[in-house]
Amino acid sequence: MNSLSSLLLRFLTLMFLQAFIFDPFVLGVAYAPFIYVLLLIFIPNDWPSWVVLLVGFFIGLSADIIFFSGGVHTIACLIVSFARPLLIRAVYRDTLSPKDLKIEHEPFGNLFLYAIVIVLVHHLFLFISIVVTLNRLGWLLSAWAANSILTILAVSFILLLSRNSKS
Repeated sequence: MNSLSSLLLRFLTLMFLQAFIFDPFVLGVAYAPFIYVLLLIFIPNDWPSWVVLLVGFFIGLSADIIFFSGGVHTIACLIVSFARPLLIRAVYRDTLSPKDLKIEHEPFGNLFLYAIVIVLVHHLFLFISIVVTLNRLGWLLSAWAANSILTILAVSFILLLSRNSKS
């Protein structure tokens, strides 16, 4: 399956799961994993940066529509999409050409570390966009930590399941 159709299938699947299973209102909890971040992780590295930004915008806009959140997911997704080359270089230091890097074919340890970095950056800017004042710094840190941990656990579980099904 080519990368565009694969990304589209992942998009539909993860947004469906995000909307109908991992929505905090559906779960009845204050914190929930944002598994749609996997879409940002698996954007192909050989795409031009403007396409990556456009895809990141569309992913964030879709999450904002699901959560009725007024643009905070779009902001976080755009920042992650913009920072992807730096984050890839930070995690995959040994790679000579990041454009040739196929994230889905990397060893699980590197992929897991990359997912953690993407989740932490995404969630930090997501919750900074929500709070915007220092008066609620405690809530910001607790929400960022709780949601990041839940998302990292959910993402790693999904990555493990997808790795085992490919083997």
